[in-house]
Amino acid sequence: MKKIGASFVCIFAVLLLLAATVTAEDAMDQILARGKLVIGTEIGTPPWVFKDPNTGEVTGFTVELARLFAEELGVELEINSYEWAGVIPSLLTEKVDMLAAPLTRTVQRSAKLYYTEPYVNMTAHVLVRKGEFSTLEEVNKGNVVLTCTTGSIWEQVAEQKLPDATVRTNPTNADNAIALSTKRADGYLNDKLQLVAAMQMYPDQFELIPEPLAWDSFAFAVRYDSFKLGNTFDLFMRLIKMDGRYAEMFKKWLGYEWTPTIESAS
Repeated sequence: MKKIGASFVCIFAVLLLLAATVTAEDAMDQILARGKLVIGTEIGTPPWVFKDPNTGEVTGFTVELARLFAEELGVELEINSYEWAGVIPSLLTEKVDMLAAPLTRTVQRSAKLYYTEPYVNMTAHVLVRKGEFSTLEEVNKGNVVLTCTTGSIWEQVAEQKLPDATVRTNPTNADNAIALSTKRADGYLNDKLQLVAAMQMYPDQFELIPEPLAWDSFAFAVRYDSFKLGNTFDLFMRLIKMDGRYAEMFKKWLGYEWTPTIESAS
């Protein structure tokens, strides 16, 4: 009886392993079966994801990558937009297959999300009104109010690197820029390109504190039961970096040449 019981346990364990393997393949299989890749993002984060004011089409660097990936798979692309605080939950609750957004890679998020190969690396800064602050030390004061987007990593970064400042959050990047312009905030934390976009929206009002606040690394993300999808996207990224399509997109959307690194070219 003991041998039979032990054999049954082994067979049951193998069946569980096979079931897990099938589940891990389901996300990609469902995408191919339905003929559609569903991504979650936040519209309104140029140059990553935004609506073209002339055509109304959702576009941007991140969206163009997602569209090209869908084309390579031979499926359509569906874009679901959420406020930033709802982007990650949209993936975890299986409303979308993949996150395609300016999503910063962190250890804490990686406990829940499987990050793909990063699609861009850059610095983050503090945006201020012209002539008011010039160093990070100057904004690290108790009477200085800093703003960042709800659900982003910047609140945690500010608490770590600017612990004496007061940090408040807003639902969108546009709200943060408005808060800075209307003097409800003294500084706005984000990656450099988002802050440059805010400067363009409010000409001659803002300037960057030159000293980087942190390094930022953006990636797409899938659930941990979607390794097949994540690995396929990683291969896609490596191929378009080798054949030049990634470099073309990079220059088009970010305005400067892409310089391969050991990580990004792997």
